[in-house]
Amino acid sequence: MSDELGAALRALAAQHETPPRVAAAEIRSRATRRSRRRKAALALGTAATAACVLAAVTLTLHTGEATGTRHLPGAASDAPPPGPASPAPRTTSSGVLDLGRHTLTIGDRVMRVDSHSFGRFPAGTRLTVRAKTEMDLLPLEGRPESGTEVKVPYMVELRTPAQQPVYAGGLAFDTKALMALSADSGWVGMSVTDAEWFYRRVRVGDGIDLRSTPVPSADVTTALPGASGE
Repeated sequence: MSDELGAALRALAAQHETPPRVAAAEIRSRATRRSRRRKAALALGTAATAACVLAAVTLTLHTGEATGTRHLPGAASDAPPPGPASPAPRTTSSGVLDLGRHTLTIGDRVMRVDSHSFGRFPAGTRLTVRAKTEMDLLPLEGRPESGTEVKVPYMVELRTPAQQPVYAGGLAFDTKALMALSADSGWVGMSVTDAEWFYRRVRVGDGIDLRSTPVPSADVTTALPGASGE
């Protein structure tokens, strides 16, 4: 056999030679390396995506600040300064209790009243209706012959701003009993007819303004013009 033929046979055998088998350890090692490469590529992709999102959010925030008005700490605000506190709303005035004229005026109705123990309430005080009852008892003081209490129809309880009580009702008893009523409270007596009308007219929360109009004494006389002093 010639050398050329032998070389050709060896080359042909080398081309069709079965590759040697890879050991199991080498296969596991190759698989581990491929897994690490995949994990590294995945982590790199996630980091790149997060960086893109963060950049987009930052750009959006900066754009919004540029178009709006930024308020620096300590800088004066464009908002108007707060005004003075509004006063508490007063109750609606429904009438006037005139101690000088002894009248209670509600709308167009003027009622004659007898008042008691109002010396400590200054003019201009507003009484507010607190409660109502069709019949109540008033305690008396210093009149044992008249009993210790009297029944008063159509009772209306009022209060001053300092929560001092004032009671109004029909005088179904002798008006002299007003002098024996408790000095700790104010009392307003009127006819039973007027008391019922007042009871049904006013509502809880209504206000009654206290007034004291000076009334000339009946003893005062006025001299006629041109009259002689003789």
